[in-house]
Amino acid sequence: MKRLIIVALVLLLAPVLLIAQTFEEYENSIQEFANGVANSLPLNSAIGLTWGDSYIGQFPHFGIGATVGFSSVPYTAVKPVLSALSLDTTLEASEQFQYIEQYGAPFPAYAAEARIGGFVLPFDFGVKLGTIPPNVDTTSIVDGVDFDYFLAGANVRLNLMEEKGLLPEVSVGGGYNYLRASVGLQGLAGGDITIDQFTNPVDQSTFDLILTDPTVEYFWQANVIDLQAQASKKILLFTPFVGAGASIGFGSAGGGLSSNLTTSGGDLTQQEIDAINAALAEQEGETLPELGENGFSVTSDMPAGWAFRAYGGVGINLLIVKIDITGMYDFIGQNYGLTVGARVQL
Repeated sequence: MKRLIIVALVLLLAPVLLIAQTFEEYENSIQEFANGVANSLPLNSAIGLTWGDSYIGQFPHFGIGATVGFSSVPYTAVKPVLSALSLDTTLEASEQFQYIEQYGAPFPAYAAEARIGGFVLPFDFGVKLGTIPPNVDTTSIVDGVDFDYFLAGANVRLNLMEEKGLLPEVSVGGGYNYLRASVGLQGLAGGDITIDQFTNPVDQSTFDLILTDPTVEYFWQANVIDLQAQASKKILLFTPFVGAGASIGFGSAGGGLSSNLTTSGGDLTQQEIDAINAALAEQEGETLPELGENGFSVTSDMPAGWAFRAYGGVGINLLIVKIDITGMYDFIGQNYGLTVGARVQL
């Protein structure tokens, strides 16, 4: 296993004439990953601002609270990169693999959120923001998994039909979400990786590159435009609701190995790293890995990814406290999500 990883990385980081066939495989795997997550990101970014009440009423009605939950990233999206790095067999031998293969890799998220009723016209406006503080060790939450994300968004909902008798309340809306996230899988490499006789494309000198117990890392970012329609009906203390959404996302995704990077002759300076990257960039016809102090990575643009989701759940009304439990499923990306939100709403 380790020998295969070393061979793969040597071919990745050598001059283009020596790596054309093997690097194409890795480059294609990153593109497949970008294609795979393109249809998942709209649902990943939809966490937050899904309130049981289809419309909260005009100003001075408002609400403030938070939502926590998760959405999934299909295993089929991440498998090509693992295969190119000869790491798929390691994961597939783990106890968690059967769950990940069937349901995808769960990606946790949360957002603080607020919504206020509009003026004159029957609409409301909401904003959300979620991030993981830089000092939080996420590996203590999920063993061996390092993750990070930033989520921000806003939407407007227009009330089309007021709740009356047996008729539900119905609204339509649109908004914008931005999502930036990364997931690191620790321990898959099984220890340090040494790339023997790495050829420096600047002066053709050779040395060994050493990555200390690298983390296999995936990262992505997307801008998502979202449209939705929702119906809800208050029944005593409960508010059942259903909705549908259509989204399109634009962004990029990538992967690589994150690690302390040293050489047999000493540490590489940032100047040397910049020179190597500049020399690699001059080799036309390939999108080569970017070398850095913390390993290397490859980034690929994602195609515009459409998503069509259905969602629904139930709200629990405790005077001014509202609790919403929401499930959602994306028909194109075939990923799903589950959230729980609580807020004070007047």
